[in-house]
Amino acid sequence: MILARIDEGGAYQIIDRQKDMVKLGASAFQSRRLAPDAFANGIAALRRCRRIIDAHGVDHVLAVATSAVRDADNGLEFLDAVSRQAGINPRMISGTDEAGLIHLAVRDVIDLSTRKGLVIDIGGGSVEILLAGERGAFIAESLRLGVQRLRHAAGESDPLSRDGRRQVTQLIQQQAAAVLQRARQLGIDLVIGTSGTILDLGEAVLRRREHIWSHSPDGTVIDREELRELANQLVEMDADERGRVPSVDARRVDTIHLGALLLVQLLDLAKAESIVLCESSIREGLIVEFLSRAAGKAADEPLHADLRSHSVQALLRRCGQTGPHAERVAALSLQMFDQTQSVHQFGPNERRVLEHAAWLHDIGRLIDFDHHERHAYYLIRHGELRGISDLEVEMIALVARYHRKGVPKPRHAEYSELPPRAKRIVRTLAGILRIAEGLDRGHRQVVSYVRCEITPERMRIRVFASGDADLELWAARRKAALLAAVLDRNVEIDLGDSSVEPASAT
Repeated sequence: MILARIDEGGAYQIIDRQKDMVKLGASAFQSRRLAPDAFANGIAALRRCRRIIDAHGVDHVLAVATSAVRDADNGLEFLDAVSRQAGINPRMISGTDEAGLIHLAVRDVIDLSTRKGLVIDIGGGSVEILLAGERGAFIAESLRLGVQRLRHAAGESDPLSRDGRRQVTQLIQQQAAAVLQRARQLGIDLVIGTSGTILDLGEAVLRRREHIWSHSPDGTVIDREELRELANQLVEMDADERGRVPSVDARRVDTIHLGALLLVQLLDLAKAESIVLCESSIREGLIVEFLSRAAGKAADEPLHADLRSHSVQALLRRCGQTGPHAERVAALSLQMFDQTQSVHQFGPNERRVLEHAAWLHDIGRLIDFDHHERHAYYLIRHGELRGISDLEVEMIALVARYHRKGVPKPRHAEYSELPPRAKRIVRTLAGILRIAEGLDRGHRQVVSYVRCEITPERMRIRVFASGDADLELWAARRKAALLAAVLDRNVEIDLGDSSVEPASAT
């Protein structure tokens, strides 16, 4: 269960979570009935959810029942008991509906505006496979390959026997080969993995790299061969040994090795070299579906026209830092970026990083003015920015971190871990942002635009203002050293003639 708060702009923020792994369908795939203990444990878990719901004063409760319940002969009996004993009224959904909710959730976190994503969601009873873009799914299939079903196919041997591995492999090939061949023919730009099993496997790989995500797994890329190495080790272990693998949930030790085999085979069939992790799935999809209906959106219409910008603005609102200062700093930053492109040679992706950092550079004031640049780093890293990769979030946070006071240094842990190109991006964009922030030092928006003149030895920034800009010129000059070092040019900042407007001031 997740609890979400929805703001006036239609953005949501997760404020509480509850998870009980009751393995509702563990025996249902053999007997076609929910076992008495699973039935009782499921009711108990949902009653705990109900108490949390009541404590938070929730306005709307959205609940669905998936593979385990819809395939059980006593599934409707279970739902009736949930309604009577827990006060929750789930709706039974089909595999296609399940895939649709996953698509809504993924699209709200990962930018699919120009890409087709192959989404894999591994559950206990089924695996949802969909190939989707921003406007809808080209393929949506629910395969009976959930890890509890694979456990039944694998037999009782632990560690997994050679025959059990062969049985599992054959079952995956039989059910998944055709749909993934069709997906390859339509074109796959990236593969996205959701669900607890995939996230656990992804985190286990990251621990082997000695790197753990610090805000959320969204956008983190895991290589297929890293997963294959992990899978080969897990299948040689028994349950106790698997339970000692870092990041493997103790409640998944009976199936995590099967989930690893399944994921690697699906990636092989898709001919995918890597997978992007996504924490959002069916539960988040329910929230997006609710918000879309409330906004009168069509089913295939994205909730937000620009997912990245909407997410940045939502974080800005949550931190109470809306206003003209951030907007003016962003505008001046982009002017300088565009006019120095021939030197730094960065493109639209880096431009977006700068824009987002400029909007968010002051959000650390929510915590305290002193060191607010460091607080901004923390808030951005943990700000649930959607549609932005993990590396991009890190760069946005670091550019904001270096908008004042200290400059990037090798001894700074977060900066030192960046790839070389990302370090250059952060230094360049932070250098631009420092000057732009200085040009609105008084938060008066007296500087309207700038014009950069570049020679091999010098960069001259002409400042056009609507009033007295002495304070802004002084502040910008004090902050010019970083950009001068990055661009290897002397940076001069002076006042232009505001009576003569440049040809374009964007």
